[in-house]
Amino acid sequence: MTLIDEVELRPAVTTDPDIVTLTTAQQAELAGIYGDDQPLAGLHTDIQFILLLVGGTPVGCVGLQPVAPGLGEIKRMYVEPASRGWGLSRLLLAEAEAKALHLGLTRLRLETGTAQREAVSLYTHRGYTPTPPYPPFEHEPASLCFAKELTQAG
Repeated sequence: MTLIDEVELRPAVTTDPDIVTLTTAQQAELAGIYGDDQPLAGLHTDIQFILLLVGGTPVGCVGLQPVAPGLGEIKRMYVEPASRGWGLSRLLLAEAEAKALHLGLTRLRLETGTAQREAVSLYTHRGYTPTPPYPPFEHEPASLCFAKELTQAG
């Protein structure tokens, strides 16, 4: 449950200017935490984004990329710093999971980092469990990978 009104979730494409702005900010924040030598996973054209707006202002996003039959990957989950702490990331993740099920994806995976304690907490509380790292993260000591089997009940 969020403590704010006027929340809108809408589909967006990789090239949407708001998505570009948010994902660029996310990558800059991660570079500040982990340095510039982190592996960059490019944005594939088949990523479907969900843009989160509060009062008409874009404040967050999450991408969903089909990887293989039944498998999807959460990409570029981000809520800008001034909008954190209101439960917006939970809304984004729930919407991504619902979209995944709609697309026939029954398993989601994701990668986050060891310094992102809030992200790890979010994912584990939503039922994601640790998995071995997958490319390009398999040799990155700061990478943590998680996965979740999806059901209609969530």
